Amino acid sequence: MRRHRNPALLFLAPFLTVFAAFYLAPVLYAIYLSLFIRRRVGIGPAKEVFGGLTNYLRAVQDTDFLNGLKNMFMFGVIQVPIMLGLAIALALLLDQSRGVFMKVCRTAFFMPYGIPTAIGALIWGYLYSPNLSPFNQVMGALHAGVINFLSPEVILFSIANIVTWTWTGYNMVTLFAALQNIPRELYEAARVDGATRWDIVRTIKIPLLMPTLKLLFIFSVIGTSQLFTEAFVLRPLGYVADNITPNLYLYLTAARDANYSYAGAMAILLALLIFVISGPLLRQIGSR
Repeated sequence: MRRHRNPALLFLAPFLTVFAAFYLAPVLYAIYLSLFIRRRVGIGPAKEVFGGLTNYLRAVQDTDFLNGLKNMFMFGVIQVPIMLGLAIALALLLDQSRGVFMKVCRTAFFMPYGIPTAIGALIWGYLYSPNLSPFNQVMGALHAGVINFLSPEVILFSIANIVTWTWTGYNMVTLFAALQNIPRELYEAARVDGATRWDIVRTIKIPLLMPTLKLLFIFSVIGTSQLFTEAFVLRPLGYVADNITPNLYLYLTAARDANYSYAGAMAILLALLIFVISGPLLRQIGSR
């Protein structure tokens, strides 16, 4: 047994080294920083002193951080089901298609995912611009009024549209690949028993897609917790609140306010929250 263990560790060493250096070390350092607070002594500059759980207690009472979490929750509840629903519908439609049409549609739907997130956000920023938006130009020509897509009331839905446009094609391709792995004999047997296309979709395709769909749901929940690029890119174009997402708020806390300790505490709390949400689902999928 020992003869096989040493070569395995040798092959794993590069991965473990990179994993420890670029994942474990930053996480441990963030935990270490989060235990310190700024304190001004006399008339001198503020110094970092050990504060224990002070930053964590401050974070759970911070209305800006809590508002970002509320926005993240609302975003996930509304955007994730819509995105996965569109992905399922497109995957089922592609599964019914054949030939060149299917390949062209699959490529066209997947193409937005190949565009870098920042570039995609810039493109939509132009489409959302109050003065340049072609949507508002058309609506203005029709005397239907205009919509400020970057207003505080609409900006979260504007970001949801960008995320849906980017990731629906990726989820569709994943679900389409899962559909291709379903044995065709099941469809033939169902047709012999008199099943319609809708019966096949309802009783065979969708149930067999559930493991893949649950995994995509977990990835989407984790992705929702990481919302940052879209809000950061749209921020200079219009009114985007600092606390619209937790990641944007803690980034500004660290980069603008130079309060790395407090930002580290919020990042750790956010990671724990996502672990609590996604952990049971991952365990359920792994057990099956």
